[in-house]
Amino acid sequence: MKEKDFPGVVLRERREAMGFSIEGARARTHVPPECLRAFESGVFTRMPEQAYAVGFLRTYCRFLDLEPEPFVDQYLVCTRPEKPSGPFNFMKRREHDDNGEMARPYPVWVNNLIVWGAVCAVILLIWLTYTAVVRPLAEDVKGRVEAGAVEVEPPVHFEEDF
Repeated sequence: MKEKDFPGVVLRERREAMGFSIEGARARTHVPPECLRAFESGVFTRMPEQAYAVGFLRTYCRFLDLEPEPFVDQYLVCTRPEKPSGPFNFMKRREHDDNGEMARPYPVWVNNLIVWGAVCAVILLIWLTYTAVVRPLAEDVKGRVEAGAVEVEPPVHFEEDF
């Protein structure tokens, strides 16, 4: 959902039905006129921080005797940042398509392929480390003499003649 999906027309029609101009609504609500225009047009490019904007929207809806929660929910949906498609977001080029939306230059399967390739590379590295370092060290330990493994001649008794 983008900014054009925000029901700002409802706010504008309600304000006009109550007989207020933008300046009159600003005087009653103390909401900046730029925010009022943005809410009514659905264009949120120059809005203040989200906490302020949500507070302004609630104030404006209460002034218009409208339930603020549906408008706040829609505002949050419209201004939500785009979610990344995978762990390798740095690979995306920041390009826009004809609608002004972010274009996805790489399909999702490319990111998945890179992730699985990295996982396989780590597993291969662990296996090579085990076969080249750990196993030879373990075989050296097996070659050591253990108690009872070496045959020893029986001791010479002192009572016998030499």
